[in-house]
Amino acid sequence: MSNTAVTCWICGGAHVDLERCGTIRIPLQPEQFRITSADYGTTGDIYRCRDCDFLFCPTIGDVLHQYERMADATYEDTRRQRALQAQKILQTIEAHKSTGSLLDIGAGSGILVEQALKLSYSAIGVEPSIALSRTAQQLNLPVLTGTLPQSEFCGRFDIVTLIDVIEHVDAPLALMREASACMNSDAICVIVTPDVNSLAARLMGSKWWHYRLAHISYFNRKTLKRLLHEAGFDIVDACRPGWYFPASYLAERFMQYFPAVLRVKIPSALDRITIPLNLFDSLLVVAKKRKADDR
Repeated sequence: MSNTAVTCWICGGAHVDLERCGTIRIPLQPEQFRITSADYGTTGDIYRCRDCDFLFCPTIGDVLHQYERMADATYEDTRRQRALQAQKILQTIEAHKSTGSLLDIGAGSGILVEQALKLSYSAIGVEPSIALSRTAQQLNLPVLTGTLPQSEFCGRFDIVTLIDVIEHVDAPLALMREASACMNSDAICVIVTPDVNSLAARLMGSKWWHYRLAHISYFNRKTLKRLLHEAGFDIVDACRPGWYFPASYLAERFMQYFPAVLRVKIPSALDRITIPLNLFDSLLVVAKKRKADDR
């Protein structure tokens, strides 16, 4: 079914079809947008652009308001493991920029900023969630509460990161242009986002763990490249990032795929075990701004 009132968030095309009806509960609540939500398969209406193949949820409403009010205590319970993930991302960054100033957009409670500071980067973050940014500030981490644009960021940074961010926003092209405005001429931008065309996504179908209410933009290699091209970037490196989680966290989420009567209590001993996990269903790309004469 075509909807002429909807236009693509990447290419602006009007040839947009409803791909999948949403399964959301109304009214929406901030807790439904938690980073650690395990409500897999719950999404807004997903539309597909016939011009560029982008999948997105244009009818869900104002998500920024939800993020501003969202708190997520479970996220802090996994801080140590998420710090390992941040360290891996920074290893990729070091291969391109071993020093310099770093801006983390969508910084959460400052985990990447904290690890970057330990490596002597001059790092700062910006985060819309009042609760998450306040946690960072209580840890004396330089994370501002808010979103882009921030006038003091203009042309300032050697590195800009958006780690699991662009899938959460309803204007990804505008966000990437705002990120570009924060970068100096030789800066790099590092983006991580789920890959909707990955093998895991295709095998799991509507129950893929990245089909969740908070995700309203679904990228693959082609559409991510298109987004970056439209924003004036070229990709210079790419890989499939992995993650680290407490075994208890993974076991609890695995249980979500079982009927309620078959779910068991997770032993607390699993809290102490960290499991590296790479399902090859995310993309990490390093991009640089195109020179003016290349555009």
